[in-house]
Amino acid sequence: MKNSSFWKFVGFSVAVCLFTTMSAIIIPQASADSFGDPFEGNDLHNPSWEWQNEPPTWDISGGNLNIDSQPNRNVWASDDSHFLYQDTDTDMFDVSTHFRANWDADSGVNGILVKSPTDNNWVTVKFWSRDAGPQGHIQYQTRQAGMGPPDVQWRFGDWGDVELSFRLKKEGNTYTAWYKAEGDEDWMDIGEGTFNLTPPLQLGIYAGVAAGSGSLKVEYAYFEDHLNPTDVEPEGKVATTWGIVKSRY
Repeated sequence: MKNSSFWKFVGFSVAVCLFTTMSAIIIPQASADSFGDPFEGNDLHNPSWEWQNEPPTWDISGGNLNIDSQPNRNVWASDDSHFLYQDTDTDMFDVSTHFRANWDADSGVNGILVKSPTDNNWVTVKFWSRDAGPQGHIQYQTRQAGMGPPDVQWRFGDWGDVELSFRLKKEGNTYTAWYKAEGDEDWMDIGEGTFNLTPPLQLGIYAGVAAGSGSLKVEYAYFEDHLNPTDVEPEGKVATTWGIVKSRY
């Protein structure tokens, strides 16, 4: 009887370990030392996230962070965006995200932003969605100024719907930005610029209708930390995620 009880205990312990392991595989968790978040399940996984101007309508579903933007949420003379960020004093980072923006507005903005509240200034790689001219601009900016490289301008397929990846790297006061359009295999260089931001910094992603009316819905597939990666596999996830997303439209 004692042997039988012992082996039952061993079997129970093994089952608990297997369940714990499978749970970790099913829903990747962000490391406390990583900026990364897979945006899976129904909640943010990285405990360090904070909202500036939390949008009334947002959630984690379908493998995405979904933001329904409000009007008058531009990033230019001031940052009034819906900004999901993490505080940091790091001298180096390398982060990327993949998103789909769907808009019906004169002007909308979203992208990656690193900001110094002390300086009231920032560095951003931004998608500027528009309703005229080149209907999409990729902009590399500080507050009310460019970082040096010119805007990347062209028409991204159908008006009102775009899928892109952005990447921003900081090494001291030097920043490098890249993008990938739908179907691109390699990162396309936007350029390198030097700009001083006083820490502590706020690093993350944002969205907003820059005009006084209109709509902008942004679906972020992940936030990847290339220096301190999490368990998420962004490339594989994007293929699955956007198959689900495209079925909505």
